[in-house]
Amino acid sequence: MPLEFNVLGLEEGQKMIEAAMKYTKANDLPPMAIVVADKAGKIIASARMNGASPRYIDAAHRKAYTAAIFERDTLGLIEFWGNQERQGHRGPHDWNDRMFTSLPGGLVVCHGQRGGNLGTWDVVGGIGVAGDDEKAHEGAVASAGLEALGEGFRHRGDWS
Repeated sequence: MPLEFNVLGLEEGQKMIEAAMKYTKANDLPPMAIVVADKAGKIIASARMNGASPRYIDAAHRKAYTAAIFERDTLGLIEFWGNQERQGHRGPHDWNDRMFTSLPGGLVVCHGQRGGNLGTWDVVGGIGVAGDDEKAHEGAVASAGLEALGEGFRHRGDWS
């Protein structure tokens, strides 16, 4: 019997990108890079707004990847890694994955509740936002992208 799971598709990815860019422009924020990834952290859709540094697309991908793979927002990972380090682990260094990041601006995208290994919301992907934003609006931009998907979609800071 083949494995079955839900993932984000191109249409949802593009919808999220458009909403995130609209939010950025409406709030007069600096240009951002936005990446939407599937459950495996692979890019579905991405955009680098005019004026955003090319390196931001890589940072946004790492944020989307990390949120999807770890199944929680990147801000939640900061707390998780802090607890791990207090127990003697070296945090992200011990995970052997150069794509992992603890930078804020990555949200896990959840939809539905079929149970899964944690008995909570099904993870379908992630969204990551990066830009030259000293006030750290990246999380709000990512939230605007997620909200564009409508009812039934959410994110989470931890595994609950």
